Amino acid sequence: MKEELINLIEENERRLNELVRLIYEQKSDSALREKINRELNNLKQSSQSALAKFSTLKHELKRKIIFEFDANGSLDSLRRNLNAQKRALQKLKREIHTGWYEPLQVKILGIGEITTTIELKGQGAPLKKKPGENRWIRMAIKKAPSFPNKESAEGYIKICYEYENFLSNALGIQTPYAEHRLMPGKEGRWLVYNFQERLRSESIACLIIQVARLEEIEKILLRLLAEIRKIFLWNHAHPEYQIGFDAQIPNWAFIRFGPEHPVIEETEPLIYLDTSTPLIRRNGIEQLDTEIFLKSIPLFLRPVIRRTLLKEVLDRYYRPRDVILDLLASFITHHRPDLLPGMIELTNQWLNDKASELQIAPYTVKEIKSYNRQDVLIWKFFRQMKRLDRFFTEKILGKTYEQRLPKGSPLNWENLVGAGGKGLTVPDSLRALLKK
Repeated sequence: MKEELINLIEENERRLNELVRLIYEQKSDSALREKINRELNNLKQSSQSALAKFSTLKHELKRKIIFEFDANGSLDSLRRNLNAQKRALQKLKREIHTGWYEPLQVKILGIGEITTTIELKGQGAPLKKKPGENRWIRMAIKKAPSFPNKESAEGYIKICYEYENFLSNALGIQTPYAEHRLMPGKEGRWLVYNFQERLRSESIACLIIQVARLEEIEKILLRLLAEIRKIFLWNHAHPEYQIGFDAQIPNWAFIRFGPEHPVIEETEPLIYLDTSTPLIRRNGIEQLDTEIFLKSIPLFLRPVIRRTLLKEVLDRYYRPRDVILDLLASFITHHRPDLLPGMIELTNQWLNDKASELQIAPYTVKEIKSYNRQDVLIWKFFRQMKRLDRFFTEKILGKTYEQRLPKGSPLNWENLVGAGGKGLTVPDSLRALLKK
């Protein structure tokens, strides 16, 4: 809530600046005064509505945002009053930054195959002034598996930035603002925390398909297919530099979608979220150290998994047919199996009309359901191995397990991604990083 109030204050500051500019640039006339009166009323209403929302907090605001001066006086007097109000807003913003205390709390955003994505709220939670937009944003946080030395951790960070920049700048697939922070861990190991702009829950595609009309869901699928086609075409033309991609429905966000904008337009802003597992192959060689995927596997099983299952799991992110297969199967995973026949028909039509050059064979409902069952088994296996590894590390070796799961995290597949829930505390290493 703190950053929401700060963003409100800064928006009101911008509107006040616009009114002051109008007064400087224009002479006194009825149209100008009418606009000023209208803007003042809008500012007052939005501010009072916001303060009513924040009044439920334990922290009591010592100053209120009130626009109570007369717009019918002299323009010089009005300008002085507007500037005084702007200074009051700036003072309030400083007070909020320094005096508003909320205990640091952890909210689980998603439980993935390797690690858990969280959001911190309260005093010390990471806020970022987003470059180029002049607004405060919240950050989602994911901790990568630890690295044996600083060089390998820095290499991972470099690949993350390369992946994000390539998607956004070379392919036009937009990604959220992200930072990757490095710090030393225990026993000579190095830690990387992935910070990514926290988007509104209402904008995440796997939640949109729960509430949107069928017409809008069909638009969503067509938009996603058009985006991932860019990767297929690039990989086909550049075998020396291949991009792997996880196109599942929870990895996308339509940032304007919500109760006030419940439609998907052709030019709807679209964001790809899953950038902390950067899959890039140069001349067929994976640039990301694939050992990162084996952190959840007990040591005695890693050679077997490395030789058999791991390569197949990674290869499917580079094969166009498997990427679309995964996307379609994610409608089952995210509780909309009823949509599957229609989505398959729409995809097959798109492949014929818009992507015939890819020569991808059409899909069937039976194939997607079979694939989903196999996929569930694979990730359940990884999940069970993660728990076995934790038991072996903590109970047998007496060491701290790094990639710890949330307490009471369910084993069933439906809750592996986007589960929400409780059970995490803020890691000491993350607290130290935030203090920096």
